[in-house]
Amino acid sequence: MNMRKVIIRPFTYLKSSMEMECNRIIALLALQVLLLFMSKSFMAVVVIFSAVAASVVSTIICNRTKCFTSGNHYSYSVSIVQGLLVGMLLPETYPPLTVFVVTFCTMLIGKYIYKNFYYNFMNPSVFALAVLYIIGAGVFASSVVSLDLLSSRNPSQILIESGFFPTVSFDTTVTDFLNKTVFSVFKFSIPEGYISLLWDTHSAIPAFRFNFLTLISSVVLFMFDEIKIIIPAFFVIVYLALVRMMAPLFFNGIPMQGDILLAVFTSGTLFTAVFVINWYGSIPETIGGKIVFGVIAGILAFFICGCGDSPIGMVFTVFVADFIALFIQHFEMKNDFVHASRLADSLVRSKESGVLEVK
Repeated sequence: MNMRKVIIRPFTYLKSSMEMECNRIIALLALQVLLLFMSKSFMAVVVIFSAVAASVVSTIICNRTKCFTSGNHYSYSVSIVQGLLVGMLLPETYPPLTVFVVTFCTMLIGKYIYKNFYYNFMNPSVFALAVLYIIGAGVFASSVVSLDLLSSRNPSQILIESGFFPTVSFDTTVTDFLNKTVFSVFKFSIPEGYISLLWDTHSAIPAFRFNFLTLISSVVLFMFDEIKIIIPAFFVIVYLALVRMMAPLFFNGIPMQGDILLAVFTSGTLFTAVFVINWYGSIPETIGGKIVFGVIAGILAFFICGCGDSPIGMVFTVFVADFIALFIQHFEMKNDFVHASRLADSLVRSKESGVLEVK
């Protein structure tokens, strides 16, 4: 007698679970860690693993002691992502022991405060980074972009020519190829050095280095959930538009000639947009709320980070934006309550009249 296995699957998921998405993020960030190892940035790798270990250990303790109020437990995939974000946004010169202790304490305290869900109010990685910056601000390098440099037309090109951003050996070959095959169609060309800036900025902060890999990661992550691109898109567009149009007014530069490439490739702008700003629970739920949040975050980034080259500006941008998101979420909840009340009244009236009429 042939036996046939029957699998009942009554539900179809419209998007990936948080666990699955975190696994994707881990895989994508692991590629950046691998490039750090291949480029012999061993201290950066040690700092990252210190943050990951601290985050995971805090989760183990919480799960063992059952600090949550419900029957759930804290996800280890989420903890690994949180640790990776902390380590990637720290300078490689930050003492690993301090990274472990501070990350462990902030993550553990946060879990005990929020009990059953530590993914709302604020991105825990951002909170840990803010504490780490307050403790060791001197470890973070100061900006090298002076006011005189910002008043010039292309600060990023000047930094490339001065050797601040090292060029890779294949830069000339790739630049010539792109100018002849792609950019010639649009009647413009790019100078040498920008391919190196996209490939590896050699920053002491790992999240600022491999912008090309971050761009690829954005395609992978957003193609599984188109809604998640709303906040990063508005955040980046508003920030770069302000840099382009408004920045020269503050630095006596050439009107409408702000250096958006400097803003994109420094300060971890792309990394923040792809991996940090969309953290679960700390952002609005509605499309309108997401747009408003993205616009506000872009404005904050302009006033906090300026034209770029800020070692910690994007972290505090998200830190402040998360507080503002509380008010947006409150408005969303109030609006949902009003809509639900109107729907309930409509149902009552329909029942009384004998005609079901749902609006």
